[in-house]
Amino acid sequence: MDKSTIAWIVAYAYLAYVFIGQLPDLSSTLLFSLRASSVLLVVLYLFHSYLDFGWKNASKYLAVVFVVSYAVEFLGTKTGIHFGRYRYTGGLAPLLGPVPLIIPFLWASLGYFSLAAAGNYLVASVLMVLLDVSFDPRFSLSLWHWAVPGQYFGVPLSNFVGWFVTSLALFGVFYLASRKRFEPSAPAIGFYFLLGVNNVIVDANSGLGVAGEISLILFASASVLLYVARRRHPVSPAKARPPEVTN
Repeated sequence: MDKSTIAWIVAYAYLAYVFIGQLPDLSSTLLFSLRASSVLLVVLYLFHSYLDFGWKNASKYLAVVFVVSYAVEFLGTKTGIHFGRYRYTGGLAPLLGPVPLIIPFLWASLGYFSLAAAGNYLVASVLMVLLDVSFDPRFSLSLWHWAVPGQYFGVPLSNFVGWFVTSLALFGVFYLASRKRFEPSAPAIGFYFLLGVNNVIVDANSGLGVAGEISLILFASASVLLYVARRRHPVSPAKARPPEVTN
């Protein structure tokens, strides 16, 4: 069994964990709390990326995403530039200034799995926006608050523009630092879709059924398009797993 297969088995085990955590008797327990699932997602991403990228590129990716996303979040909370004015609550403590420490790691995690599914920096930026469309209406009720509620279930439309621009910026900086190219895979597309479905369930359980239905349509459409595009442009075995520099 190669390391890629092992990595995706672990990733799907994480999905099983978050879906089990939606059960009414478990969703309120510490083991299946938002904090626990978020930390485990970061651990999964770190494990996955260091296996896939190698230490050098994985470290570059984490450093780039951490710095860029923290800078944007800092400006967002202080000035409202880019996303719209908002503030974090203590629900994701500890904080690094006005921004929870885990937020840049979550940017890195979601960005990594979006890149793995898309195989393209521009498309991955769109996938990042779809993830935000699914979770921002729910979590802005408790983990952060908008100074002025927006048009999409309380979320300003400028936030989604900000997510796209920020994602494209941090992916662009990483590409300039690494010159790394990606090839999409069926396991990555499936993981992205099911991660989105979990967000849809969270929306539904929070009384945001319409938002969840919109997100489900978006995730399903994007995943089908990604899969069809991959089938029409298959990757040769020689290009599928290019050698990585691991030193």
